[in-house]
Amino acid sequence: MAREFLKQDEIDPDEASEQQWSQAFERAKRIVEAEHQEVVSKGGLHILGTERHESRRIDNQLRGRAGRQGDPGSSRFFLSLEDDLMRIFAGDKVKALMQRLGMEEGIAIESKMVSKRIESAQKSVEGRNFESRKHLLEYDDVMNKQRETIYGLRRQLMEEPDQRDYLLGDPPQAGVAYDLLSDLTKQYLNPNVSPDDWDIENYKIQIKTIYDFDADAEAIDIPNMTSEEVTDAIWEKLKVKYAEKEQQIGPEAMRTYERIIMLNIIDAQWKDHLLSLDHLKQGIGLVGYGQKDPLVEYKKQSFDMFQEMLDRIDTSTIRSLFNLQVVAEQPPEAIRQRRPARSTSMTFTGPNQGAAAAGEEAGKVKTVVRDQPKVGRNEPCPCGSGKKYKKCHGAAA
Repeated sequence: MAREFLKQDEIDPDEASEQQWSQAFERAKRIVEAEHQEVVSKGGLHILGTERHESRRIDNQLRGRAGRQGDPGSSRFFLSLEDDLMRIFAGDKVKALMQRLGMEEGIAIESKMVSKRIESAQKSVEGRNFESRKHLLEYDDVMNKQRETIYGLRRQLMEEPDQRDYLLGDPPQAGVAYDLLSDLTKQYLNPNVSPDDWDIENYKIQIKTIYDFDADAEAIDIPNMTSEEVTDAIWEKLKVKYAEKEQQIGPEAMRTYERIIMLNIIDAQWKDHLLSLDHLKQGIGLVGYGQKDPLVEYKKQSFDMFQEMLDRIDTSTIRSLFNLQVVAEQPPEAIRQRRPARSTSMTFTGPNQGAAAAGEEAGKVKTVVRDQPKVGRNEPCPCGSGKKYKKCHGAAA
């Protein structure tokens, strides 16, 4: 109101002095106090409720709007037996009671018994909503524990710049790369079975895909070695290969690439995992038909999905690092020498004219000579359509 008064007096509120603001405030205050006295003299604010809310807290908040700061006020709620709250929780009993008492439709009912019945219905709704929120919290708690694990890993990557030991550590404190290699070896070259039953070809494919390592080219004789010897032999060559790549890039740059690649993979996998958990939560209630607790099944399946996500993070990180190609940056002079020189000549081609001879100087004006006579606008079009030239190809020109 004070700003509006200043504008009415053609005073910019942003440039008004302290005295001008004080005068505007006093003027607005007098109007507000007069209106306040008028409201108080008429009984204050009256709250008119058209129905009762499911929660008593909301009703009390509405009542609390009246009589604030010592001012007088009142409130009154009107509701029908056809309201959702009454119809679901108290409608039948209250309606039957009203019929026994001979009450007619449209008559106001004021009774402590009815008020208590309404309050009992509200308590029932509050209890149901509380159980629903509690159940939802139990589901969210599962996701929250997984979130703490992922955020802890991200925080470790952000605060600790050197992650080489975590990724490429040697036994006994093996890193992710060695653990993944060992798991692949046990999966395809099971030490508990005969070497004749080993899946050597698929093992080579996996090693080539993840580590960019060709076992045949590196002379790894897998059939004549134990699974432990295969793991150790490949690991020694992988360390040398990674060290060469690190030497070309530089240790500091390699540490930066390791962190950036892992952070990007974690973020992408975590987003996909959250979407999968939402889909799982939507359909997990169906297991209740099989006499199983949906919450317990949700915890089991979400834990399995989380472990699979962690495995995908490790595999994708190692695959990206070992397949990282080092490209040496060439100086600008070398790039300019390799780039072919641009031709300084241009070729102009007119209608019905062959290509101009190469090597003419740029910007040289050529005279266009026609090898056919010019067609008049009213003459038949040479295309044979039977139309005049101006209404056929002449119109397009």
